[in-house]
Amino acid sequence: MAYVHASVRTLVSLLISAALLAGCATSAPEPAPQVRHDATRSITKIELVYNEPDQLSVMDGGGSAIMGWAGVFGPVGTLVALGVEVGTRMTLASRIERRSKEFTAVVKSSGAMPLNRQFAEQLAARLRAGGREVKLTPAARMDGELAQMKAPGFEPTPGYSTLLVRVTTTYGAPDMTSSFKPFVAIEQSLRDEQQAVLHQTTHTSDLEEPAYLAYDGLLQDPARAQDGLRQGLARIVQPAYAGMFGEDGPPRLAGSETTRTASFHAR
Repeated sequence: MAYVHASVRTLVSLLISAALLAGCATSAPEPAPQVRHDATRSITKIELVYNEPDQLSVMDGGGSAIMGWAGVFGPVGTLVALGVEVGTRMTLASRIERRSKEFTAVVKSSGAMPLNRQFAEQLAARLRAGGREVKLTPAARMDGELAQMKAPGFEPTPGYSTLLVRVTTTYGAPDMTSSFKPFVAIEQSLRDEQQAVLHQTTHTSDLEEPAYLAYDGLLQDPARAQDGLRQGLARIVQPAYAGMFGEDGPPRLAGSETTRTASFHAR
């Protein structure tokens, strides 16, 4: 289950990035918003490439939130707590892999519309409403950090700018005694016809509900759990659009033939 480990790496990267931003650390500055939007607003044809298969992760940080209270119960309590802390962290990777595989299978069997595809279609609809032609291209999960993100086997369509979108959907808990809550991340990279990057960023959405104290509760409630992730993704559609093109007022209706979907098997 290589995708599970990829999701873990992605989340770790996102958390590091968030920590850096919170500490006011910066990399190369982005162009001024007006300049960036002047460049992106001239785009009329976009190929939106997204990771098609839903790959849902379930992860906890191991250990226990009560570790800090272990000393209250004396030396024996401290030793027991330490044993639990070490043991759960040693089995972290295998636990994430097993649970993610189980949860993905249960949600997939429910027959509900895949999360990644629905988000891509919602973002495509927003792009069309801004007057742009959109070609949807499903692909395998993209490789690399955001700045070097690539879709395996993808070749850009001549005449189209490219919007790469990597979707990450997770139920996470900081430790084994805290509730699992939904967290989603959208990494996006907008490139011109020559594949020069015009805009790239990451949007995240973490919700308080639904929350599951135990993994079994999450596994037994796939419809509601999936809906929690769906709500998180829906919240990102407008910020994802506005980050690329700015707030352009009331959306304009696009023509009925402005969306096409290409199979990533067809290339």
